[in-house]
Amino acid sequence: MNKQKYYVNLNPISMDDVSKVKIPDSTLIQYEIEATPEELEQLDNLLNETQDHDMEIRNLFSFRHFDESMTETDQHEYQRGMDKIFDMLYELGTPETKKQIKELHLQNHEQKKNMRKQ
Repeated sequence: MNKQKYYVNLNPISMDDVSKVKIPDSTLIQYEIEATPEELEQLDNLLNETQDHDMEIRNLFSFRHFDESMTETDQHEYQRGMDKIFDMLYELGTPETKKQIKELHLQNHEQKKNMRKQ
């Protein structure tokens, strides 16, 4: 199946927006990937799942952020999702994207010391 080029930004407000064109905004970090429709669907699902655990966005006007057990669980799930996203961006990324991710150490293959084992 043919792969197409897409641009992914991880801005919390627009994390679930994957674009076929690069957005002309110098403040956005956009990761260029090449993906099949199936790979793109997997990435979209992962982005949506991860954004569901972003406490800042979802609970902005609620008191849920005062429940420390919920906050901690969401933080762990959010970080786990971000790790998976960066792994997938690296896998699908162009050489420039792979270089960018490596240089910024955005892939995390070590087990987190402060996270609970499940």
